[in-house]
Amino acid sequence: MSVARSIGAALALVVALAAGAKAQPAAPATPPDTEVLQTKAVHAVVLPMKGSYMQHPAAFERLGAFFAGRGVESAGDPFGRYFSDPSVGEADLVWEVGMPAPADLTVETPFEIRDVPGTLAAVHVHRGPMEELGTAWSNLVQWVFANGYQPAGPACQVFQGGPMSGAVELRLPVQKP
Repeated sequence: MSVARSIGAALALVVALAAGAKAQPAAPATPPDTEVLQTKAVHAVVLPMKGSYMQHPAAFERLGAFFAGRGVESAGDPFGRYFSDPSVGEADLVWEVGMPAPADLTVETPFEIRDVPGTLAAVHVHRGPMEELGTAWSNLVQWVFANGYQPAGPACQVFQGGPMSGAVELRLPVQKP
């Protein structure tokens, strides 16, 4: 399965569970490197996207070219945020890729400046193959419900070490019911 399809399958599960599907009753073993923590707010340049997650590589390439063209280094790791219920269909998926940016950086369409607020989130660092992201997301979501939390915002993936390589930090905003 391709990396983009793995991401899509993983996020479909996250959104379905956030929309009200019931979690499995037994608590899974805590995935390694998993905790609930307060994430920091991020000032970022984002590229809003619509459609297939197969566009990830091209979207990150465009974002990187924007930074390179300005002679600016990202202030942190690139990320993706995912807003749609997959039932809308692949063509109507809404998501974005972004990179933390200096406060004085300006942008033009199609790029946008976004202040992503910090949030309480269940966080798991996936260090395995990208094709296993679906399993990692599934384990994290099961852990969230089994530990008395509910999803409370868009799923996020932070690509440590660069887009689509290295470790991937899975973040799911949570709240106690």
